[in-house]
Amino acid sequence: MEMNLIQKQSLKLAMTQELRQAITMLQYNAQELTDFLFEQSLENPLIEVETPYNEYSTSKISKQQTTSHDHGMELYTRKTESLQEELISQLNELKLDHDEIRIIKYLIYNLDKNGFLMETGEELVRELNVSIVQLQICIDILQRFEPAGVGARSVKESLLIQLKGLERDTTIAEFVITDYFDLFVNKNWKDIAKKLKISLPDLQREIDLILTLQPRPGLNYFQDQVNYVAPDLSVEKIGEEFVVLINNKIMPRLKVLSEYSSILKGQHEKEVSAYLKDKNAQVNWLMKSLEERKSTMLAVMNCILRKQIAFFENGPAHLKTLTLKEIAEELSLHESTISRTCKNKYVQTPFGLYEMKSFFHQGVNADGEELASTSVQVFIKQLVDEENKEKPLSDQKLVQLLADKHGVEISRRTVAKYRDILRIPGSSKRKRFS
Repeated sequence: MEMNLIQKQSLKLAMTQELRQAITMLQYNAQELTDFLFEQSLENPLIEVETPYNEYSTSKISKQQTTSHDHGMELYTRKTESLQEELISQLNELKLDHDEIRIIKYLIYNLDKNGFLMETGEELVRELNVSIVQLQICIDILQRFEPAGVGARSVKESLLIQLKGLERDTTIAEFVITDYFDLFVNKNWKDIAKKLKISLPDLQREIDLILTLQPRPGLNYFQDQVNYVAPDLSVEKIGEEFVVLINNKIMPRLKVLSEYSSILKGQHEKEVSAYLKDKNAQVNWLMKSLEERKSTMLAVMNCILRKQIAFFENGPAHLKTLTLKEIAEELSLHESTISRTCKNKYVQTPFGLYEMKSFFHQGVNADGEELASTSVQVFIKQLVDEENKEKPLSDQKLVQLLADKHGVEISRRTVAKYRDILRIPGSSKRKRFS
């Protein structure tokens, strides 16, 4: 073995802090970008961040227009009244003694998000230091509150409470929940009808009644986490052409604070001058990164528009197969750049709000053309929606209809997979008897 020294020239990309920062900014949505720029402004006294909206009001419903062009898009923040607040309000309207109020308040604050009691009777008796009879009286009072079914200890009990509160005979429906709940969950209607000795049409009416109930009554009060999204981009038809627009109204903007502009031009000590020049260079880099982010988003979305023009003209059923690689090759960018550009970005289209990444799909064959899998799912949902519910379509029948009506050639197993994605039950569980 011989040791040698060899001199060699090579080119490689150095991941500088500025480059890493630009890559990070590319994958942020508008709100994340705003938060990032505010963090930068804390470190750099020259940065001033201009935002299109201030902090939301803490009122129950507040609204701020964030229109881009003429979308009519709005950002909403909604603070619903909590389940506990609603129940305490009802409790305050009752004339009860001090102990009953104390116990019921404790029960209210021990409800989970479904509106169910989280602790057993034994635990509550011990914690409240009351008799089981006194506790049950207070639970009965709570279970008469709205929403119906609140204060139950299970889905079964909640449904039974709701049935007993209806102004009609619910004896059969109560039997179904009490004695045959597992069969009901698994939609074994024939077994239930046989055990109850009633006809399938009569059972269907009872099942329809049960399905109108809310198995988890507290969920309607837990909606604060719903995220309302303003689009980063929009695609609109102007004249005969579709055009991609940036929603500038939600995008943060940077500028150098006016009081520092004059200082930068003046003569100062060497250390002060070097510091200000460094911070000014940082601002300029951030501004340049923002412009590059904007131009990349526009370039990627314009390319998607060209590839998916059938979607924008005719709707979701006409999505074509599309991969990140196709867009990357056309724009001479890396696939990871396309992925970051599409991450958490939304586009307002003539058919609603779509995440950018939803335009990328693996395809299936349809009359010799590649069709996106989501388009096939649209076809399956349409067929199921239009079927005769007394004779629902089997997966094999769906395969045949997809081929006959849409020229889509897929297997029964693929139909079952797409049906599961759409949360459509099998034919036996979709069957109705009246």
